Amino acid sequence: MAEVTKIAVLLTVFNRREMTLVSLRTLYAAIDRLGPGYAFDVYLVDDGSTDGTSESVGSEFPAVRLFKGDGGLYWGHGMLMAWEKAVESGVGYDYFLWYNDDSELYPDALQTLFKSMDDNGERCVVTGAFCDHQGCCSYGGGDENNKGLVPDGSYQKVVTMNGNLVLIPYQVYKAVGMIDRGYRHAFGDHDYGYRVQKQGFSVLLTPRYVGVVDNHTETPYSGIASFKKRWKNLHSPKNSPRYGFRYLRTYKGWNSALRYWLSSYLYTFFPSLAPKRN
Repeated sequence: MAEVTKIAVLLTVFNRREMTLVSLRTLYAAIDRLGPGYAFDVYLVDDGSTDGTSESVGSEFPAVRLFKGDGGLYWGHGMLMAWEKAVESGVGYDYFLWYNDDSELYPDALQTLFKSMDDNGERCVVTGAFCDHQGCCSYGGGDENNKGLVPDGSYQKVVTMNGNLVLIPYQVYKAVGMIDRGYRHAFGDHDYGYRVQKQGFSVLLTPRYVGVVDNHTETPYSGIASFKKRWKNLHSPKNSPRYGFRYLRTYKGWNSALRYWLSSYLYTFFPSLAPKRN
């Protein structure tokens, strides 16, 4: 009897029920396309949603292993909780698959992901390339300057990794560990990619797009007229500059970290000075 490859899908969600349901539908469609030989368990952390997300997920996807947060986990700690639950299950997964619920997968997304792993061996992490609804590159990974890499049919090495759809073999997890608890929301995916590389593994981009997700353009200071609201946003767990400061200090040096910290406060006071995002 052939062995079955066991995969734990990890995701965390909050108050976007319809988006979560659509993302899960595309995930399960991609699982069906992958065919036999693979067994998936989905570990979903609902971080205190009040819009009925848990109830809707439980009704439409009863196989999902659902866990509740208190509203203070955000992306980093929510993903960490899902990962811990998967390991604690004792199943013994061959792979861990990060997935963001703002993403919609193409039917062949997982085929592309696993072929990428098969072609390159398991001393790598594979991150899925995404485009926006206009067909432009949005997420997946970037170079050393965090410039997004456009899939070109080859296996490009990623320096800065996005966490929208990431396939992590067990041996990489054993060497690198889980998401750093020091990143409550942002920068946890970038940090993990760097840690993977420091341990001698590669991060590779899929040779073609695996799905659609629009680029997030919001900042703590854009489009907000009230200084009080901008100040509050800047010091929320989602936007606090201390996470970016920690990340940049670790991987880019003190100068980059200090520039980031000071610019965060400058743009909060004077949002018109902030660079415009495309």
